[in-house]
Amino acid sequence: MRTPLAVAIVALIALFALTRYWDFVLTPPLGHAKYQAVFLTNGQTYFGSYLDRLGPYAKVENAFYISQQPTADENQTPESRLIRRGSELHAPVPSVLIPKSAILFVEDLRADSQVAQFMERELAK
Repeated sequence: MRTPLAVAIVALIALFALTRYWDFVLTPPLGHAKYQAVFLTNGQTYFGSYLDRLGPYAKVENAFYISQQPTADENQTPESRLIRRGSELHAPVPSVLIPKSAILFVEDLRADSQVAQFMERELAK
């Protein structure tokens, strides 16, 4: 009676390990680009390495986002800056989990894109 229970426990542990390995290692980013833009239903955009994980959440590693700073002149458009996630006051981890239901669409960034080049420079620091 103990043998079937031990086999079931070992099988469960192996299945858990395989799921963790598949979830974080085997799932390739969208397309073949190094970085993606993830557009959300609330109007926010994250830039980074997109991983379509198992379950209800997608992951963006080395995430950046756009922050708009108002200008002194109300007639001018706000100044946009690309912020590396993790550099905020509360120091979050640089990756972010996003509910798949909040994602409108995902696009690959070309290597010559200004956003991708900025990210390369920031991540090299």
